[in-house]
Amino acid sequence: MSTTKFSSQFEADPTGRVCVAALTGTLDPLATEELGPQLHAQHAAGFRKFVFDLQGLVYIGSLGIRLLVGLSNQVKSEGGGVALCNLTSGVKVIVELTKLDRVLRIFPNRADAIGAVRDA
Repeated sequence: MSTTKFSSQFEADPTGRVCVAALTGTLDPLATEELGPQLHAQHAAGFRKFVFDLQGLVYIGSLGIRLLVGLSNQVKSEGGGVALCNLTSGVKVIVELTKLDRVLRIFPNRADAIGAVRDA
């Protein structure tokens, strides 16, 4: 596991309907504590469709997975959805081992993920 500092950057897609979150570093327990309130703020702002661009994420822990699954369950009941894209090899292994790929939709790039979530 890397000790790369975690950061997140949020933006809306051009339609303003999808929240795109670019995550970098390691999504460990401390980073999950930081990310949770940020996601809740985006949800409170009206977003129900989320894309997580994981191109810069080198590790995701169980609490990070739990956070993403919880968000997915919440927004699905509200007509929304969650997708992941640009998984690094290390994160892809974790996603497959935890079977997260059966719960969340995975896409090779941001454009495909945004299109799928926006039009769902």
